[in-house]
Amino acid sequence: MLIVALAQTSSSSSAAVILNYVFYLIFIGLFFVLSMPGIGQRFQMSFAIRDIEGKLSMLEKFANDSKVSTENLLKEKGAKDPKGLTERLAEIFTIDPVNVEPTDIIPRMRLLLRTTENKVRDLITMSAPGIDNISRSKIEMSAEVTNALNMVYKIVRHYLITAKKLNNIFLVYQLQMVVPQLVKQAEAYVKAQKTFIKGIPIGDSFGPMVASRFLMKAETKREVSRDTVAGEVYFEGRKLTVIKAKGPMATVGTPGEAVAKVVEENQGKVARIITVDAALRLEGEKTGSIAEGTGVAMGDPGPEKIEIERIAVKYGIPIDALISKMSIEEAITEMRKEIYDAVEPMVEMVKQLIRERTREGDHIVIVGVGNTIGVAQ
Repeated sequence: MLIVALAQTSSSSSAAVILNYVFYLIFIGLFFVLSMPGIGQRFQMSFAIRDIEGKLSMLEKFANDSKVSTENLLKEKGAKDPKGLTERLAEIFTIDPVNVEPTDIIPRMRLLLRTTENKVRDLITMSAPGIDNISRSKIEMSAEVTNALNMVYKIVRHYLITAKKLNNIFLVYQLQMVVPQLVKQAEAYVKAQKTFIKGIPIGDSFGPMVASRFLMKAETKREVSRDTVAGEVYFEGRKLTVIKAKGPMATVGTPGEAVAKVVEENQGKVARIITVDAALRLEGEKTGSIAEGTGVAMGDPGPEKIEIERIAVKYGIPIDALISKMSIEEAITEMRKEIYDAVEPMVEMVKQLIRERTREGDHIVIVGVGNTIGVAQ
């Protein structure tokens, strides 16, 4: 029995040694194969492409789901051919004005942006006659999200196909590094669309919410420019003209035009312009934290922001910026408690700034910048 056991043990040891040698030879063989020019690179490129294709499938799903959401919203409002209209809205684009010669670029940019806005608005109104402004604004924002997601998906797909055609591993690597960030942004857009459809305030509604705290005390309010309201209130002997987008629609209004109009109406006799807005926070900064600065707090392509700067320069009016910090996802999705809790402290900060930098009898313009969805006046 002992001899048999020893024999079996010796046989098992020999098999193990042979198996180790086999694995060793396979490893050496793979090492040499992968070390050959081009072969290792092809394997790496293949793995990277597979990774990108997985992310691209996610982007495609986001884009398609967003189209379905917009289509359903149009169906609810009795729109004609909701599927066709959704596809049309998903492909709408705006070409930037010529910037080689920057003279009058702002009026040209304003015209192009306003033309696009009017086009989308008219398409929705013609498809669903009699639709109310709030519902229409929700569809506009939903269509904007659909358009953005569709564009991101198509761009990533374009570069992936191009990299495959050219067999360009460097283009694949660059795409692989960028795609995860694009997927994260796309996820934020998907959440944003759901929030807009519900009609509840988002993080970017911070500025309008601060303005609404003052406007609640205004006896009368007027539409001073497109989708933008203004009202007058008094605070410790000072006249305040408070401006915000017209709520509770999903719109940012035209605050630049509104400020310029108010200042001109008062022949430039404005002591200070105070802008309140949401701003992107840096990693490590606390959501909802507030800060004070100088300039126009506004995430605008240019036309609205420059209107305030120009009118301020014309009459020598100082401009203050007050911001609440948040991430891009927090800015475009349902308002978080930390941001809402910063509204009252910001109102007090505005009052403190007025006390410190103006005198009794002064006229101050306060602008609550941002999307006013779910925030009335």
